[in-house]
Amino acid sequence: MYEFPVKKFYWALSKDYEFSELPELNDQHKNAVNYANAYFEGNPKKVLVKVKKEGEGKFTSSFYFHIEGGAEGDKTAEDAGGEDAEGGAAKAKADNLSDLSEEEEIKIPPKDLTELDRLTFIVFAIENDCSIAPVGAFKMTPLHQVRRNEAFHGLQADQDLQSYLHFRNVQTQAYKDQLDQPGAPFNPNFLESIIDDQPRGLWTIQGGKDHDDKIITIRSIMWPGFIFYHKAGTKKFGNLYIGDGLKNEELHFMI
Repeated sequence: MYEFPVKKFYWALSKDYEFSELPELNDQHKNAVNYANAYFEGNPKKVLVKVKKEGEGKFTSSFYFHIEGGAEGDKTAEDAGGEDAEGGAAKAKADNLSDLSEEEEIKIPPKDLTELDRLTFIVFAIENDCSIAPVGAFKMTPLHQVRRNEAFHGLQADQDLQSYLHFRNVQTQAYKDQLDQPGAPFNPNFLESIIDDQPRGLWTIQGGKDHDDKIITIRSIMWPGFIFYHKAGTKKFGNLYIGDGLKNEELHFMI
């Protein structure tokens, strides 16, 4: 494998703008977060999913925000397609802890889901799905470390989505296999191209050679409010998200 840059994210409230690092990702309630369609209220301590222990290794949870397709009020984790702690531990053991005995099995105690936890989940989801870099902007060193490419001087204004890559750890097996090849440090396309994202049509691209400023912008239809920009022929590019943190659930009806 290779060493990918570690990204840190910070949050603040508009009343004081005191920035703090986002907490570790609490994915015990990922099904609840995926189904949630309520706006953020700006209260980081608000409990969205209250966990009630009913016995060793098991828990139930009640939701305090609207679930898509459901109604306001309490709803068990099973109703939202969630797993109990025992089932989750079994899956974790199968995926990552196959060398441990039952006595050695690591069990993570269930915890409440707060609005800050939900924010963390959404930030990492947007980062994973949307963070983009032009092809050639980053390189892999012979030590399998991802670094900025000093030789990168920008893309041409007429290049299409094939030339823009996900700036994240590769997730498809074909790309993972490429990283183990001797020629991996010389491959400018060692990251996945956004043109391969499914379903087709997740991205729109504007600008380019027909614009005087040669600014290319790419927008996400999955996460409305995300935009990538690049000034052709220069090293300038970046990612920006200004939105409500809600994923476009009507995507399949639009493309």
